[in-house]
Amino acid sequence: MTETIIYLFKTIPFAMLGGFSLILFFILSISLYIYISMNLRGILRIIFKDEAYFKLPLEPFNYFFISILPLVFWREILNIKRGVIFKKLYDKNFYYPLNKNQLFLLLKKYPLFFFIQYFIFLFSLLFLIFGTFFSLFEKV
Repeated sequence: MTETIIYLFKTIPFAMLGGFSLILFFILSISLYIYISMNLRGILRIIFKDEAYFKLPLEPFNYFFISILPLVFWREILNIKRGVIFKKLYDKNFYYPLNKNQLFLLLKKYPLFFFIQYFIFLFSLLFLIFGTFFSLFEKV
């Protein structure tokens, strides 16, 4: 088994790296769902000031909106530091509005929430990059 994996890495490295990134993406996505489920009440208390806003088990759409919160963090930083109002730019408010105190509290209490989401984002980008390189440069 190990020899097969080594052989595949030597012959099609981009495909193997893309596959490895995809596997890590799925593992981290499941880990994030479990982490959110374990800390749902605290996260909801900070964001909505209501522990019963969502109930377990989370529906996929609700999980998605809670899980993208760390990516929205950068939007909120621009809003807080630079005064960029996204509702004016896009005519809609897509995400949950957070104030500075809520962001700091989330970062302090649930740093793993942010780390897992950023790694999910990283591995999805790596999968796309390696998959593109494989399709362009490698002949099987």
